[in-house]
Amino acid sequence: MGIWDWKDEKVKRGVRKVLKQNLCCGKEDRLAVLTDTYKERVGELFFWEATNLNIPVFHHTYRPTGRHGLEPPESVWRAVFGDEFVSELKEKGLFEKILRKEITHSDELEVKEILLESTSPTELPTAVIAVNQHSISHTLFRKLCSDFLSMRFASMPLFEPFMFYTSLQANWSMVARRSREVASLLTDAVRAKITCPLGTDLSFSLEGREGLADTGKICSPGDFGNLPAGEAFIAPVEGTAEGVFITRYAPDRELSAPVRLIVEGGKVKEAVGEDEFASFINSVIHRERNADNVAEFGIGTNEKAQVRTNILEAEKILGTCHIALGDNSAFGGNIRANLHVDLLIEKPTIVLTFADSRKFTLIEEGELKV
Repeated sequence: MGIWDWKDEKVKRGVRKVLKQNLCCGKEDRLAVLTDTYKERVGELFFWEATNLNIPVFHHTYRPTGRHGLEPPESVWRAVFGDEFVSELKEKGLFEKILRKEITHSDELEVKEILLESTSPTELPTAVIAVNQHSISHTLFRKLCSDFLSMRFASMPLFEPFMFYTSLQANWSMVARRSREVASLLTDAVRAKITCPLGTDLSFSLEGREGLADTGKICSPGDFGNLPAGEAFIAPVEGTAEGVFITRYAPDRELSAPVRLIVEGGKVKEAVGEDEFASFINSVIHRERNADNVAEFGIGTNEKAQVRTNILEAEKILGTCHIALGDNSAFGGNIRANLHVDLLIEKPTIVLTFADSRKFTLIEEGELKV
């Protein structure tokens, strides 16, 4: 089949599988399908299949944000949370601060209080599917949905229908087992060191941070994850990353030459390599507040993931790892930024160090040891 052969029965079965098995949607749910204009057609598939399954659903399409990690536009907030909530945020000057990612802890508490006062639980979605070109996972919007209001939230940035034939065919029980086991090891570790054949040599502290598992099962209130799923991830302690990491891939293409990212004091100081992508990285880390932060360390656990030129699938490939720059405030870190960019590292060797000084090789040249 061609990627855009929307009538293919395997695609329709894949959509139904996502709704029923991954998100566990039923007639008692209220499903929100959010798509930017790049992915509107995919959103339509989810809308119509949900309708055929008698799942209450609405589909909202919005203008693309232009970058991973930016808050979604006002129309999305109004569609999900209602006009009264957004209008009150704007009256109090909080909405613009949210969009700029400048809210303080006390601001966030006020936002939550307004949300409770201005919305009714029976009118809010119980589950959200966000299919878009640019991820809204690392945003206050997503945090409010899943962490505060206990909506189930499936994030699908850069999604392409070929994934119904690859990573979405995974054995989810095995993915869940691997992901939880790796997440537990990351939680117990106090330090990680990554090397790879291209020359990666990066280490950082994990002390006090919690490893999280992206299992593909988004069935309990408040569950959040990618679809396709299959990783364990953690926010390294800010300011502790040192060394260099090297990637052959941008989030959406193979690079003509590898890019080398030099890290000091937990921040990327410079990117060297393919001119176009290195220039992009250098531009954002020098112009955007906190974009240089080493935000995430993730490990792929999906045995069916295989495409390296799409980071939604690439970061799930069994035995790979990835480093993200920018925002980590939504999964245990302390940094807010208008950016979250994941970068793939192939055939890594990963050594974890624990509090008793014991070391464990989690991955050796791309082979996961659990």
